[in-house]
Amino acid sequence: MTRRRYGDARPRAGITAGLALGVWLATAVTAPSPLAATARAGRPVMGTILQVAVTADDGAAARRMAEMCIEIGARWDDVLTTWREDGELQRLNASAGSGPFEASNDLLSALEHMRAAAHTTGGAFEPGVGPVVMRLRRGQPVDDALRHSLADRGIEKTLELTSETATLATGAALDAGGIGKGIALDAMAEYLLGSGVQAAFLDFGGSSQLAVGKQPTGSEQWTLVLAGFEEGTILGTFTLEAGSLSTSRASPAANPAGAIVDPRSGRAVEPPVLVTVHADDATTAEYWSTALIVLGRNGLERARAAGVEAVLEDANGIATTPGFAIEDARPAPTR
Repeated sequence: MTRRRYGDARPRAGITAGLALGVWLATAVTAPSPLAATARAGRPVMGTILQVAVTADDGAAARRMAEMCIEIGARWDDVLTTWREDGELQRLNASAGSGPFEASNDLLSALEHMRAAAHTTGGAFEPGVGPVVMRLRRGQPVDDALRHSLADRGIEKTLELTSETATLATGAALDAGGIGKGIALDAMAEYLLGSGVQAAFLDFGGSSQLAVGKQPTGSEQWTLVLAGFEEGTILGTFTLEAGSLSTSRASPAANPAGAIVDPRSGRAVEPPVLVTVHADDATTAEYWSTALIVLGRNGLERARAAGVEAVLEDANGIATTPGFAIEDARPAPTR
């Protein structure tokens, strides 16, 4: 289950990239008051650029917190990547069928989140599509037998957890997809709140954002620009007062390594489908944005019943849940 990694989040005046890329911060972190300082940091993490802006009581504290957020992101990348053989999740995949794998507390926690997400979404978010994802990533064909076998390779059927180990069944492979970014963002937020942060805006490449605390002006609102599916289009703006946004999109066939696989068919979801989800935490926003790419409009009611709000753009236009308020809305382009 891979997610196309795209976009860049920055103050509106600094946008130079095409507008089909993701979600941007339209109101930047404001100039700090005399009793606060803001530090920024960024680094390539999880196949995209992690950028953080942190406001604290003084410059040294802000810099320390910003740098620690980057380190937290890198640590979770090491745990959940399946792009490198030394990634802990990939080492678990390599152990499939050979008995218990001694896992770190971080991996065990992430696996619990992944299994719960698969259950909550009725299998629309399914890490067990890993065998198909790996072949698409390598440019290899996927036969019908493998696609049909996914029904028996779901995470709820193939993974057993104890307090210290994870055991994966023969032939199974897990791919965390975008939920890894959500887990990392939530870990950063937990660290920041425990460290006395005043405010922070955390962003993974324009597709995953989390706002923490109050800006130096006292405002709890962060205005974000929502890009449409087509390059150069904007759906409107969204005011994030708390929580997280996650954006997913169906990738063209020319980019199979970035495809979102429908676990029901074993095939990549066909574009155009673009989803942005608002949730209280980044982990939930991430798995629901992937699930709604698979479920389409039929999944919006289920997502809202689970406590999240969303906007979806497809070939039929734009649909939203009642609680996803788009300001300055623009009509979707005619296809």
